[in-house]
Amino acid sequence: MMKYWGRLQYWILAVLVLFGAGTSVANAQRKSEIVIGYSISLTGKFSTEGSDTHRAYQLWAEEVNKQGGISVKELGGKLPVKLVHYDDSSDTNNAIRNYERLITKDEVDLLFSPWGSGHNFAISALTEKNKYPVILTSAGSDRIFQRNFKYIFQTTQLASSMYNATVDYLNTQRDQIKTVAIAYENFLFTQSLHDALMAKLKQSGIQVVADEQYPLGGQDFTSMLTKIKAAKPDAFVVINIMPSSVYLTRQMVEVGFKPKYYSVNIGPMFAEEFIGKLGAISEGIVENGFWHQDLPFEGAKKFYDAYVAKYHKNPSTDAAYAYIGNQIMQQAIEQAGTLNREKITQTLHSGKFSTILGQYDYDQTGVNKNQLIFLCQVQKGKRLIVWPKELANKAEVKPFAP
Repeated sequence: MMKYWGRLQYWILAVLVLFGAGTSVANAQRKSEIVIGYSISLTGKFSTEGSDTHRAYQLWAEEVNKQGGISVKELGGKLPVKLVHYDDSSDTNNAIRNYERLITKDEVDLLFSPWGSGHNFAISALTEKNKYPVILTSAGSDRIFQRNFKYIFQTTQLASSMYNATVDYLNTQRDQIKTVAIAYENFLFTQSLHDALMAKLKQSGIQVVADEQYPLGGQDFTSMLTKIKAAKPDAFVVINIMPSSVYLTRQMVEVGFKPKYYSVNIGPMFAEEFIGKLGAISEGIVENGFWHQDLPFEGAKKFYDAYVAKYHKNPSTDAAYAYIGNQIMQQAIEQAGTLNREKITQTLHSGKFSTILGQYDYDQTGVNKNQLIFLCQVQKGKRLIVWPKELANKAEVKPFAP
């Protein structure tokens, strides 16, 4: 009897092993692609940044598929990527509805993020509830990462540190720059930047002589600029998203306002939309660095060249961050060896990821431990890294000279 029972156990085990192997093969055969969804602002007030984000997503998918797809060990090899996207028209409620559709109706394997801190703040509550790991490619507001969420991961620098380079530089110019005026857009990200900058300026002892908020998507700045000009600031810092900095810069020239130092949060990174439209007026404008093709990281120039070849325009930093997020997600899938979202999330929290902005290494809140902060400036029609000196490649900050 014992001999019979031993043989029976052997055959049961053999059947289970064969069934498991057969199931794995069947799963690999059934799963023919990795479906990734996202909502993006292709129209509306965020369409400049949103369109560049969308272009980068598409470029990444094209490159991956040319290489045969993403390696998923559990499924026995590489799978191509299929992207599913919907336009949210720059409306937060539309973005939420789009992600609900992607999760419940389309049943996508994974998600990419929309553009902007406001949209990311809103949709991440939904993705967290449904346990979808999301690389937030354009979410710099610290508030987003202070909610003890498990499934969100930062790509851009945080607002709390983004003006470190600006204040560091201004502190080296105290003989020339003693007063600063600020104008900031009414938006979650820019408000976070404003609060962080004000605290840093106060700590440094640099006097703020004007502090003005303007509406999201504002276009008429004449009255505000006239008021700020009367305060006679040595430096003027505009905390914005596109395209308000284009209108504001033009109107600065019209009212005759020319500070020694003029910086915008977002502008010259959009070479065609900002430098191209403003021409000589953009000369000497400083911008938060975010990303640059001349940074000493593997693949940075290759991405820049590929983007220009495909779209016939320079990639903005929004495009670069979208691509960085894609790089991280791809590596997380490959390191985890599965499309299981829990295992991918665990890998994102524990792994290290190489990108065109260097290494990403996340803490438990989803914040990258490596925050690279620098400044760029328009010089002779080109956006150059000018600060800090170790990144500047012999370039240096010059006076604003429209």
